[in-house]
Amino acid sequence: MKKQWLMMLALGLALISCAQTKDKGNPAAGIDHFLTHQAGLNKLNGTVLVAKQGHVLLNKGYGYRNAEDQVLHDSSSIFQIYSITKTFTSTMIFRLIEEKKLSLDDRLSKFYPGFPNGDNITIDHLLTHTSGINDQTDSDAPQTEAYRVAQFGKNIPHFAPGDGWAYCNGGYQLLGYIIQQLTGLSYERAIRETIFKPLGMTHSGFDYKGLSSPHKSVAYHRFSNERKDVAQLYDSTGPFAAGSIYSSVGDLFRYYKSFRSHKIISESSQAIAFAPGKNNERYGHGWQLSKVLMKSGVVSHSGGATGFRSNFAMVPEEDICIIILNNHENANPEYLTGKIIDLLNGKNIEGAQEVKLTSAELAPLIGAYRISEPQPMMIYTSIMDARLAIDVAGQGPTVVIATGAHTFLQDEADAVLTFSKDVHGVFSELEISQGWMKKLRAKRVASTWGILGDATAKGWDDSTPDLRLAEDSTRKGVWRIHAIEMKQGDFKFRLDNDWGHNLGDLHGDQLLEDSGPNIRVEAGVYDIVLDLTDPTRPRYTLARLSHP
Repeated sequence: MKKQWLMMLALGLALISCAQTKDKGNPAAGIDHFLTHQAGLNKLNGTVLVAKQGHVLLNKGYGYRNAEDQVLHDSSSIFQIYSITKTFTSTMIFRLIEEKKLSLDDRLSKFYPGFPNGDNITIDHLLTHTSGINDQTDSDAPQTEAYRVAQFGKNIPHFAPGDGWAYCNGGYQLLGYIIQQLTGLSYERAIRETIFKPLGMTHSGFDYKGLSSPHKSVAYHRFSNERKDVAQLYDSTGPFAAGSIYSSVGDLFRYYKSFRSHKIISESSQAIAFAPGKNNERYGHGWQLSKVLMKSGVVSHSGGATGFRSNFAMVPEEDICIIILNNHENANPEYLTGKIIDLLNGKNIEGAQEVKLTSAELAPLIGAYRISEPQPMMIYTSIMDARLAIDVAGQGPTVVIATGAHTFLQDEADAVLTFSKDVHGVFSELEISQGWMKKLRAKRVASTWGILGDATAKGWDDSTPDLRLAEDSTRKGVWRIHAIEMKQGDFKFRLDNDWGHNLGDLHGDQLLEDSGPNIRVEAGVYDIVLDLTDPTRPRYTLARLSHP
């Protein structure tokens, strides 16, 4: 529950501050009104399709496919859908089961003899994230079948097969390799031949990084009125069968209709796929499950990583399909899905009235706050699009809505944030209240940039503090470290020893990117300057004072 709160708060969306009752008799108009408002908050930038009982109620783009070139989204826009890929992998597995080539009880050792405990790990375990496999890998290693199988086997398992639940991309990558063994085709071709082609999914594929199409959406890391940072795309061999597919709302709607007609897999297979697995009633065999939004049950899967956020949801008993594809990291499509379902059910989603605060009124609240219990966590506050924004544990800034001079509401997390002053009149504490949960308190702390890496004496060890930079006393936003001895190797800039806020250099041009690649240096003694005076173009300089 604590982890869920963290993600909800980090990715939450500002509430709408206007009533929707005027559109109660017209759900399509109400949904469009709501989504247009979210797009105005930069909480949606993509394409949405909503259908009920065979009728498409809404199929519309919001915001920009390419902001720099002012190309607007429409229903033909293509997006990376990341973990929605798992539903395709699941569907392919059930197709192979129907073809008598596989069973849910087949053991991993059948395909990888000698895999540790492979006699006790089943296909069912891989589908339901109950295998216990620890899928940690070295990011610099080649992400091949041989490497992954060997590394997964070497890693210490999270738990014995079937004894727990832990979301595992590696389990789905193994399923992808098993699909290749059983079909004699690449995973990509197996999915194309079995699912894409029969359904006419002509705007779907795998190599998004290499895709050349006028419908391709630019991936954005940060997306605000003042700042739009393009995100780095993954090579599709990385996520593989756990998250490599790209698609459009139209193609995914065709995919949805195949579950109504049972064109790809049978009704009985579908029933198993949509049923809860062991140890987690909210996850089936490749599908997320919920009865919170609808008693009859919502079957869905979200997808989110660099540059994109998406959700594919269906309510089978009501014949409802909701597809939200978004090309920046500010959005939470699961939240939007819930609100759309409320509107389809005739509910109001009226929010509290927003209090408009000036930048001068918000400025005293800006800073770094640390939560100590129940687990250490940093919260950063800033001003974004003329509103207060919070960044929880490096998840990225998201706006919250002011309901008073020092009180803010985050609707999705049902969280109230209240800032209070100390005896010196400084806002020094942030209290977070969320329904029945215990209140959390965060104390204001001094925030410091530092460096780490094998080029430094510290190395990459997280158990010791980063080598601290000092902020220039006359130029706020300029940080320096003088005469530091560096070895030949790599380093990065990091805020408060937190990997949620690190900077690297993608192009070797001394301009920095969030979570960019390591910076390479030769041995010597250096003056290092980190210049954050322009938050849209962070940069650094290295001045070598002496050679070894």
